[in-house]
Amino acid sequence: MYLMHRIYNQTSAAEQKRLLEEENKLSTGYAAFVLAGEGENLIRHAQQMTKSDFAVYFQGLGQQMNLPWATGTRSHWLYYFLQLDAGDVVVVPEGHHFHLFQVTNGPQVEPAIAQAHDIGFVVTVKPLDMVVPTKRQLGPALTSILKFRGTDLKLTGQSVTDVQALLTPSQETQASEPSQKDIAQIQAALLKMPEKQYHQLIAHYLTQLGATEIIFPAISQLPTTDEPSAAADVIAVFRKLGAVVFVHAQQDDGMVDEAGIQKMVAYQYTTFEKFDTFVPIKWFVTTGHLPEEEDEAVGYVQENRVQVLQNTDLAERLVTAGISL
Repeated sequence: MYLMHRIYNQTSAAEQKRLLEEENKLSTGYAAFVLAGEGENLIRHAQQMTKSDFAVYFQGLGQQMNLPWATGTRSHWLYYFLQLDAGDVVVVPEGHHFHLFQVTNGPQVEPAIAQAHDIGFVVTVKPLDMVVPTKRQLGPALTSILKFRGTDLKLTGQSVTDVQALLTPSQETQASEPSQKDIAQIQAALLKMPEKQYHQLIAHYLTQLGATEIIFPAISQLPTTDEPSAAADVIAVFRKLGAVVFVHAQQDDGMVDEAGIQKMVAYQYTTFEKFDTFVPIKWFVTTGHLPEEEDEAVGYVQENRVQVLQNTDLAERLVTAGISL
């Protein structure tokens, strides 16, 4: 089954997002039924009944419990959620785009969470690798899905075909070897652009890779215990992976000077108090190149989770990602 599930409950949206990001649990409301001990019965009936029969059962139970919101429409939303099974694909809208997940474990009740939040049921999921389309590239079927304001919608027809195409891109959409001409053009632009734009471009690339939050420490005054010369220029948070990328970026034309090399070596010791529970991944990015005699230093910082992108490395990644200037 392919299902669209929207997180928008005003009383529990924050907790639903936390469960998804930190525990890989996609959730829905209806906590009143779980607290009344009817959660397991609802799961069983949804998996055995037709949608119309489940609606009659759901509304009857709602009347017994004096729940005026237990309508036929809401029974359909819960019905689809409780029918999810391992292998099913769920589309979760967020703004003008969406994320794709695959169900790894079917619906379960969450009595402990229901006590504090309007969350009664969860399914365990895993994020899926996909081609990230722009709004213009979604097509009419998926664009229509994003306009649906209900909680759950079973996908059929062209919308399923379009989702499958995102999960298994054709040969034409798969990355090919970037041309040296394109790389040279991007590299020339990187050397000339203002520093702020350079940092924003790196941030955009990290967002394309899946970063859920971008921070520019020089603007945000992020607490840090490191020396100013080793501070990050861009921080990209990947909450679903439990990792954070710290980027120190330089625009060098030719060989990186001694001061730049010292910054690279010092960067391995850089610490950031706000992200001490995340796996740190550090990038030293330069449009210049390091001298050959510094190979040992480069290798050392790479072993300490400092990845060095030098010369045209960044330009090549940008071309491969389809980012133009």
